[in-house]
Amino acid sequence: MTNIATFAGIRQFALNFCDRFKATTILAVAKGLDAFPINTNNHQNCAEMVEYWADALELLNDDDIDYNVVQETARSPNKKFSISSIEIIEKPMDVLVDGNVINGGRKFVIISICGLSSIKSFNLTFGAIDEFLSSAIDEYLFENDMSDVNPSILSNRPFYPYCFFDELFKFYGIYPASAFEKIIIAYFSLNSPNPPITLINILEKLQNAAYNDFKENPEDFLMANFFENSKYDNVLNDIKSFADQCFEQGRIHIAQALYYFYDKFYMAQKLKENDFFFFVRPFFVKAEEPLRMKQKFLLSLSRIINLFSPPVILKDKQFFYVDKLTSFGESTVLILATYEILESIKTNKIAKRPPNLKTKYNIPDGDPDCDTFELFTPPPIYGTAFRLALNEIGLYRLYLKELEAKKNKDN
Repeated sequence: MTNIATFAGIRQFALNFCDRFKATTILAVAKGLDAFPINTNNHQNCAEMVEYWADALELLNDDDIDYNVVQETARSPNKKFSISSIEIIEKPMDVLVDGNVINGGRKFVIISICGLSSIKSFNLTFGAIDEFLSSAIDEYLFENDMSDVNPSILSNRPFYPYCFFDELFKFYGIYPASAFEKIIIAYFSLNSPNPPITLINILEKLQNAAYNDFKENPEDFLMANFFENSKYDNVLNDIKSFADQCFEQGRIHIAQALYYFYDKFYMAQKLKENDFFFFVRPFFVKAEEPLRMKQKFLLSLSRIINLFSPPVILKDKQFFYVDKLTSFGESTVLILATYEILESIKTNKIAKRPPNLKTKYNIPDGDPDCDTFELFTPPPIYGTAFRLALNEIGLYRLYLKELEAKKNKDN
């Protein structure tokens, strides 16, 4: 839901799928399988696309959680750390767009810490704030007796990122903050052009005697003091344009998947233009009686679920279609399979699921051999999502040719 409900999520979708998909298909046309792995591609006629691909990946990495912090914290004696200072810096950044280098900069929030032996600072990221929002929602549901989650599970989650939001509030002297307040601030930040900067700016202002104004009317306070127009139209237009290109090129399945998500993104944006807090509106409900409060919350939540019901759910590491009467579930698993392929060809010539994703969940279609090169079958393709994604990205026939050459060589 974060991808649909927030600007940062939509931008990440565009980078993760549209930009990397575009670069990969162009590289495949230029050099075939010799274009991969991308990380070691040094062909002169691929240089621009490799740089374009790297720029998209750098932006995605800058948005991700710093897992070194997660691991180092887990290894530390106290399983936590404390904040010593917070600083906003600007990092120069050159981005390649349509063959032109655009010079600019991007602001980052640097968290300096003490309590870990090998890490003294790290960047606050979109990925961490996404987890702040999720953990605050879990907290809200538990407090209001709407969750079956064992409280020990919530309290035993890793300190970073799940418990770190509270530390930020403490650092600015705003404690204890309610789950509702944390939800609203995290959601608002994720819908801004730069979530970490917005989050820190909000906390700094709340520190300076503005907390009571915020508590009195969170919506008006945030909109009046921190609202910035995010470039939704630009990102949405890019996704739509790329879907149109795929459709014209005969990449029907990926075009269908992109159109599906574009429609959801577009609808979400139009709803937020009328009600910026639409996706967290259930948390605003009030009632004196707990039962009445639950009823109002669930009614408000059902409006969102009815409009944005997930076509696929993940249960016990397996994906299941919720709606089998449409192709929405197929569109979603195709996107997931494409993501795994894009991750794999960074370091592999033949597309293979990265080990970390294999342990996280089975491939969407449940075929354990979907990325076994020697078992690829000739077109037409009626099989797995993985092979269908390979075909859409322009690699399937190349792999079949490679397989045929291998068989001839062995014979």
